Amino acid sequence: MRVDLMTSAVWLNKTRAAMLFTVMLLTAFLIISWTSFKVAQQSLEAEIKENTLPLTSDNVYSEIQQDLLRPIFISSLMAHDTFVRDWVLENESDPQAMIRYLREIDNRFDTIFSFFISDKTKRYYDPQRILKTMSESVQEDQWYFQARELSDEHPYLIDVGHDPEKRDRLDIFINHKVKDYNGNFIGIAGVGISVEKVKHLIEKYQERYRRTIYFTDKSGQVVLHGDDFRHALNIHQQPELSPLATAILTNPGGSYQYDDDGPVFLNTRLIPEFDWYLMIEQRSHPSEHRLWITLMKNLGVSLAASLLFLFLLWLTIGGYQRRLERMATTDKLTGVMNRQAFDYFFKRLRAMRFTHRNPMSILILDIDHFKRVNDAYGHGVGDLVLQNIAQLLLQAIRSSDQACRWGGEEFVVLLDDCTLENALQRADILRRAVEIAEVSYQKEKIHITISVGVTQYRENENLDTFINRADIALYRAKQLGRNRVESADNNAERHRRTPTL
Repeated sequence: MRVDLMTSAVWLNKTRAAMLFTVMLLTAFLIISWTSFKVAQQSLEAEIKENTLPLTSDNVYSEIQQDLLRPIFISSLMAHDTFVRDWVLENESDPQAMIRYLREIDNRFDTIFSFFISDKTKRYYDPQRILKTMSESVQEDQWYFQARELSDEHPYLIDVGHDPEKRDRLDIFINHKVKDYNGNFIGIAGVGISVEKVKHLIEKYQERYRRTIYFTDKSGQVVLHGDDFRHALNIHQQPELSPLATAILTNPGGSYQYDDDGPVFLNTRLIPEFDWYLMIEQRSHPSEHRLWITLMKNLGVSLAASLLFLFLLWLTIGGYQRRLERMATTDKLTGVMNRQAFDYFFKRLRAMRFTHRNPMSILILDIDHFKRVNDAYGHGVGDLVLQNIAQLLLQAIRSSDQACRWGGEEFVVLLDDCTLENALQRADILRRAVEIAEVSYQKEKIHITISVGVTQYRENENLDTFINRADIALYRAKQLGRNRVESADNNAERHRRTPTL
């Protein structure tokens, strides 16, 4: 076990480094992805306000010119038709002629109904009959008498009211003044179109362009809308839109934006023939959902890349940590534990001993006549001898034991759960293994021996005292001829062997 006091700090640094890199990497990816998303979103919003919505407004207006303004053209055509003028000037002598004329208008232009009201007789003609006679005393006939006062600059009136024959149906009436050849007012001609038909047109536009489309008059009252319209029927009463109402109703057209559970883009355009405003709203660009999906995919890829990077970083840091750990806890030449790490290992084992009460012993060994080896063969061979001793130690000890290069040619072995007697036996086995081992150098076989001091741990003893007692036993082994094992306890059996010179 190669553990040092710095190991915990290294491990914490590794964890902190991984967490720091995780936060930095994910934050960077999030900022880049979110910034790209917002830039793209702003580009889409600009595209909506500057191009898409105005283009839709132009297209809808063009279609209105064909579908909604067509009745104005028809009523104007009727008002300037010489037949109508001549028929009135001939004192309306043939009422059926006017009825046939109106029927032909309906057949030719596919209108719901057409009509003519004579100012002289106040008769109301439709394609079937003389419907009634207009009277100023009747409230529902007041529109006619108001239309008489229309100016020459604006000779027609658009009105929304009940169909005179089907009272449960609302129609849009185009009422156009008719004058004779001398400019005298002689009646009102016009056509009616169904509100339901106009609603159908609105819904057709909405489905085609995927926008909300409706019409308001100059007071802000919503006059026409589709069935799915859910706002208040006056833009002044719509909380989100009311701050813009004055600006909308005082300009012939414009682009606006307001918030209603998300950004809403509005393009307005005045239709002067009706004095209505065409209102076209769009909540989002069709590509915005795809943009959001792309953002989620980018974040997913970023997360996956971050996890992969962090995994590789963890392995890399782990590799460096293990190398640093080995450098900090291992003797570079022999590969066994160094003194600093051994000190920490001893403290851990002593703390465990307080719990389990296991005996603990130590061996301190020294290579006999090691100076002679260095002098005779050089320090390179001396290093080979040290490495050979270290390998023999690592092979001889258990996984719970620990070997350490104490300094120079001295090694220490800490034996867990081992009495003095067992330690003496194991030390002697190790001594014999070293004695029969050989170190090859060129064509020579170098034989070496070791002297070993052994002692068992005493209660509350520190490492210095523990080592010192074993060192005294080692000194005794040296004094008694080397290549032997000695115990620090005088009552224990001493293991000796005649030195090999």
